[in-house]
Amino acid sequence: MAKQHASILASGQIYTEKCMTFMKSEIRKSNSHRVDSFDRSNHTFMVHETVVPKEGRPIGHFSINLPNKWCDCGKYQAKHMPCSHVIAACSSIKYDYWSLISEVYKVETVLKVYSEAFQPIPNEGYWPQYEGVKVCHNPLMRRVKKGRPKTKRIRTEMDTTDRVPRKCGLCRVSGHTKKHCPNAAGTSTQN
Repeated sequence: MAKQHASILASGQIYTEKCMTFMKSEIRKSNSHRVDSFDRSNHTFMVHETVVPKEGRPIGHFSINLPNKWCDCGKYQAKHMPCSHVIAACSSIKYDYWSLISEVYKVETVLKVYSEAFQPIPNEGYWPQYEGVKVCHNPLMRRVKKGRPKTKRIRTEMDTTDRVPRKCGLCRVSGHTKKHCPNAAGTSTQN
């Protein structure tokens, strides 16, 4: 992995492949936005989408605050990379939006992560004795992939009911079912 990133760094690429793919997509989207400048000196803008986004939400308008690294869509805050709205706002004032990308997406940073050697974990017999709180998992929190979902409701005295014995569907007598009804043998069907 380190050799791969070292060769990418030697090629002159600054950002990782995932970052570049995201940015190309967002730059493409930003070309369809309209920017209204509210306070150019404080770098606050309102960006209006003119094309229905592929995310399945309706066309919207978003406020951008560049000094606070804020966009109403939330992508900019979550990914630490400029979204299409921020890119559109930066383009309107000729600001370099590449400078807004976090340092963690740089190939150089990734290379530093892998430059340090990881020590192998020794056999469990050599581990020091643990004297802290034991944490156990809750099996009820595990997601069941197949089958009918299990109920998580806590039952109370209100949920307990007296069971009424089942009755036959033909003669309405308890003790047997419609399939094994002694009274059904004498009936015949005529067409």
